[in-house]
Amino acid sequence: MRSFSQRGVSLVDVLVGSALVLIIFLGLFAMVRASLAVSSLAKLRATATSLATTRMEYIRSLSYDAVGTVGGIPAGVVPQFATSTLDSLPYVTRTFIEYADDPADGEGVLDENGIITDYKHVKVTTSYVSNGTSRAITLVSNFAPPGIETTTGGGTLRAFAVNAQGAPIAGASVRIVNGSTVPTVDVTTFSNDQGVVYLPGAATSTEYQVYVSKLGYSSAQTYTRDATNVNPTPGYVTIVENQTTESTFAIDVLSTFTLRTFSPIAPARTQDSFADASGLTSSSNVTVSAGALTLSGAPGSYPSSGEALSDTIAPAYLSVWTGASTTASLPLGTNALLYIVDGSGALLPDAVLPGNSSGFAGDINLSGVATTTYPSLALRAVLTSSDPNMTPSLADWALGYSAGPTPLPNVAVTLTGTKTVGSTVGGAPIYKTQVATTTDSSGVRTLNLEWDLYSISIPSYTTVSEDPESPYELLPGTTVDAGVILTP
Repeated sequence: MRSFSQRGVSLVDVLVGSALVLIIFLGLFAMVRASLAVSSLAKLRATATSLATTRMEYIRSLSYDAVGTVGGIPAGVVPQFATSTLDSLPYVTRTFIEYADDPADGEGVLDENGIITDYKHVKVTTSYVSNGTSRAITLVSNFAPPGIETTTGGGTLRAFAVNAQGAPIAGASVRIVNGSTVPTVDVTTFSNDQGVVYLPGAATSTEYQVYVSKLGYSSAQTYTRDATNVNPTPGYVTIVENQTTESTFAIDVLSTFTLRTFSPIAPARTQDSFADASGLTSSSNVTVSAGALTLSGAPGSYPSSGEALSDTIAPAYLSVWTGASTTASLPLGTNALLYIVDGSGALLPDAVLPGNSSGFAGDINLSGVATTTYPSLALRAVLTSSDPNMTPSLADWALGYSAGPTPLPNVAVTLTGTKTVGSTVGGAPIYKTQVATTTDSSGVRTLNLEWDLYSISIPSYTTVSEDPESPYELLPGTTVDAGVILTP
């Protein structure tokens, strides 16, 4: 009889099987997760739709005269904003109602019967957040009067949002406020593709305030006439019955202005008077004692030579190397020579510093040493003596340079634009932008400003130089980086 041996499950079989099971379950998990996400999104959308529909049906239940928002144009009983929380999630419902001028009988001044408040246009938007993304449901509807169209007894406000070149800006926020009407007005809408906000049916008044803005843009508005600003520009908007009042407001992308304040180039000096050896990187056969660098040992045993190397000197904001010097006492038979080395300890070649290979016994002129090539230097001294009873002595050594311009921190400055918003009783202009600020600990201040021509005032300092020179011209969406060198 033929026999067969039984084969068990190997480790490879277990690993392959486990991997297949894992792949299958990961795929199923991803499908379940995606299904739950879709279900959750559908639930949120359905809730938002229900809220928007409920608000629209409520508006449909109102009489035509009551169809309007609280503080809006037209005025009515419907709140502009309502917040609901369902399943711990907030929903915001915004209602915007405006009069519409039907083109069927002509628009504006071309309207056949002169009535431009033909019907009311209602827009209800319910917004919510899903997975960090803002979403919204929007319903729109038109509401016609029960009989023939009638005038509301008001006028029309037409506001234009334009940029610095006069081109229209779409999506600008336009807020209209009037506290003198009954009911009062406080409504916000947005400019259309032509940069226009058109609000017929506004109650007659001389007190309409308009505020125009957009994220990342400058703002524009009307201004109040008061004891300071007796001639506001522009002043409040006036709405006259059966007339259209037009106002233009210019806004544009903000610009970035960075101001840097500096102290001027000034001479500086690093000196070591040999109070101790802390200023030395290395030394050989020398000692520091009693404020002097000498050959090591004692009279009768002084070595024939010794040397010392200073710490590397790398000044911040280095402008120019000026010189090096030492104060030496040289008894008969002794000498001390000074050499200039770079940051790595290598001797500067004679082509850069003539005579450096032979050493210097007096002051050294370093004005020809390029700071870009040699941003750091050190001093090397070689002491020699032909008499073991005598030693040269260095009382100090120094390296001179000029540094700057260096950042000048905490400088108070005032920037003033040329645009005005009115004038005082004496005719003095009132400027739209006047920023009083202070540079930070690094001597820098960055501001977002609207396009204009800005002058600068720094009362506690004298301006040595500017780059670029003021006044500073800021065009929309540009960056200006200005440096000012100052002395107290």
